[in-house]
Amino acid sequence: TTDEWMRAGERLWAVGDIAGHGQWTHMSMYQAGIALRDITGSGGHAAQYHAVPRVTFTDPEVGSVGMTERQAREAGLEVRVGVSPLGESTRGWIARADGVVKVVEDAAAGHLVGATTVGPGGGEVLGLLVTAVHARVPTAVLREMLLAYPTFHRAVGSALAALDG
Repeated sequence: TTDEWMRAGERLWAVGDIAGHGQWTHMSMYQAGIALRDITGSGGHAAQYHAVPRVTFTDPEVGSVGMTERQAREAGLEVRVGVSPLGESTRGWIARADGVVKVVEDAAAGHLVGATTVGPGGGEVLGLLVTAVHARVPTAVLREMLLAYPTFHRAVGSALAALDG
């Protein structure tokens, strides 16, 4: 068990699989940076786990960040969900791609708490959603973004629009 600075005891830090926050290389790298800053006294932010990206590099790629719809509801959040089929985006149509982008919003707070991508480049599209969840970017701000055309990212904009039902 570690604290938010990856301390497991006096003069003992633990990172990666043993720390129990996910078995991903990117998690180990993230935690190593936190431990190093603590060891050297250089400051910075402690570990935060509300926006952990998860990607399975299959065909199509499957990625997610933060809470699932079910987890958000079980946490007692007022949830709104937006879904956009990837094939309905121009890029999805051009590539004849199947897939989906799903966003989960904490309606009371007005920001995303989770998202899922399935499709070509799903792990890449997830980067935008990781930023949104991590920084708690207001959904209204996300809706104002200018997304390049035609990219798979346009499906994120459609999923945000679908939050309105």
